[in-house]
Amino acid sequence: MKEKKKAAIFDLDGTLVDAYRAITCTFNDALETMGYPPVPIEKVRRSVGGGSAGLASRFVRKEDVPKLMDLYGKNYAKFLAGRVGLLEGCEGLLEFLSGKGIKLCVATNRSRYTVPGLLDELKIGRYFDIICTADDVVNPKPDPGMIISIMDACGANPGEVFYTGDMDIDFFTGRNAGVDTYIVSTGSTPREDLEKIGGINLFDNLVSLKSFLEGSM
Repeated sequence: MKEKKKAAIFDLDGTLVDAYRAITCTFNDALETMGYPPVPIEKVRRSVGGGSAGLASRFVRKEDVPKLMDLYGKNYAKFLAGRVGLLEGCEGLLEFLSGKGIKLCVATNRSRYTVPGLLDELKIGRYFDIICTADDVVNPKPDPGMIISIMDACGANPGEVFYTGDMDIDFFTGRNAGVDTYIVSTGSTPREDLEKIGGINLFDNLVSLKSFLEGSM
């Protein structure tokens, strides 16, 4: 880290939060309503990252995606309680960065309507200054549009920002935006696949990332 950081940008699912049970239950409820078979949680876990519509398109016919998304949107909130949680070290890292005066931001391929309820359920919404979702940009990650939009809002250049995610697409998102990028192996992309990516800054979890940042900021 060469320049003083103004903003820390985070992906949500698999990076800060574990919402795979909630996502799976919501999708399976909608799939059952539409006459499709349920999907196991590990398949959902490996399929997220491209946003809700991208996930839906993996499990139903193209013409059924809008209906599935409508059902998902109507029912998502009722499956949150008891099915979402913070990943180890999440709140400690957010507290540390907030104490440094760094703006905390979210860049997620989720649809915007799913984010407030999730953050409220986990009681971490208060930490974030800016939230950018797939609904707020022309193209989702790995396009750098979310990162660029957040940098513009913060008045920051790439050297003053870092981005943290859990997937290969997060690595490419950060690289495409030209910002320091850190990947935690707590989400959808298996560690062995992440290790194959050249030049990746890979951490076991948010605890080890915090230790690194404490020594470099």
